[in-house]
Amino acid sequence: MAQALPLSAPARSCNLCGGGGFARLFEKDGFSVLRCRGCGLVFTHPIPDEESLRAIYGRDYFEGGLYRSYADEAASRGPDYQKWLRWFTRATGLARGRWLDIGCATGSFLSAARDSGWEVRGVDISAYCVGEAGRRGHDVRLGTARRLPPEWKDFDVISMWDTVEHLPDPSGDIAAAASRLRPGGWFVASTGDISSLAARLLGRRWWLMLPPVHLYFFSRETLEGVLRKAGLAPVAAKRFGRRLSLGRAARLLTGSRATSLERGPSLYLNAFDIMTLLARRPGEAAR
Repeated sequence: MAQALPLSAPARSCNLCGGGGFARLFEKDGFSVLRCRGCGLVFTHPIPDEESLRAIYGRDYFEGGLYRSYADEAASRGPDYQKWLRWFTRATGLARGRWLDIGCATGSFLSAARDSGWEVRGVDISAYCVGEAGRRGHDVRLGTARRLPPEWKDFDVISMWDTVEHLPDPSGDIAAAASRLRPGGWFVASTGDISSLAARLLGRRWWLMLPPVHLYFFSRETLEGVLRKAGLAPVAAKRFGRRLSLGRAARLLTGSRATSLERGPSLYLNAFDIMTLLARRPGEAAR
């Protein structure tokens, strides 16, 4: 049964186009999943208030909630992180610089980027994650893209790996992040693709259809729309798979809530339903 959460009450408008006409796709876990009739953006309604969202991402979420052990899962994904970094360097020509990861979780990607020569910082809404990332030796702050220290600016790269779908106001947060890039800097985001074959076939049973943990469900077109709204120019896209334990893959595919299933070796899976988009802030050429 879905957890009862206090809900925010203001009138709803589309986060991308500002429209107010929506089609209900289905209900899941006590929430409606709606599609904007104007631009096609898909989202959860209603969105829990900020205090409730923060409460979701405590220790229990990462150890026995959505994950049996987030630390074990992240530890197995080192090859994935290196693949992301190699693709980024090939696409941009940039291999060193200042990298900010928004929604950095416990800092496993930050560690991979630091080991590759990047100067890294992170931010996350979860106090548990900030503590864990700090124990890894990272400079990570509690908060969001809109609550960064004033001196955190002129980054060469800002990333949101598997983060934009969790944000109650992705257009606002991406715009805030874009303002912290240097001119010519890069923004990269990964998220599920609601227009993928897997999402269209599975509907409410799609493994990334997880309200109220996931609040927005983007297609490439709607995510590029949000990037352009923030003043960023989309440049490239890639569909990476994920390295998951066999047990976790089975749990996600079957919809089981039993985290005890998550045992055994990891396997690289790619259903082509996760997209990574690369965009650039207009300005001087990359140094």
